[in-house]
Amino acid sequence: MATWQDRWRDAEGFRRLAETGYDRKPGYANPAASNALMAVIAANDAVCLHLGRRQPKGESHIQAADYLKSACKGTQWEKEASEKSRQLLAMLRQKTAVQYLGRPLPADRIETLMKQAERFIEWARSVLPVAEA
Repeated sequence: MATWQDRWRDAEGFRRLAETGYDRKPGYANPAASNALMAVIAANDAVCLHLGRRQPKGESHIQAADYLKSACKGTQWEKEASEKSRQLLAMLRQKTAVQYLGRPLPADRIETLMKQAERFIEWARSVLPVAEA
């Protein structure tokens, strides 16, 4: 079973790929956004594993957001987790369009998704003891 550290390393790797693709390669906005989504999923898994000792499984995006709220319940991050779970769902609703439809998303949607992903990952970094990872 993956540890929170494993999933955090995945999150960081996907984040770096997203930034590299988005910043330096014209025409790679969808793949960059796809990597940003994968980074968010991995960061969410890391938080859930660290705080709740389990990670979301299955295909349900709603379940992933519910796991986040559950993992943060009773912690100092409980209030923020409610907002972050809504943010997570908003990002994951873009997954099909980004990864499977084969059409470039409008630049403003990609820009919004990239910013949301970065904010989510920064929040996850504040929850996790990443200096020890």
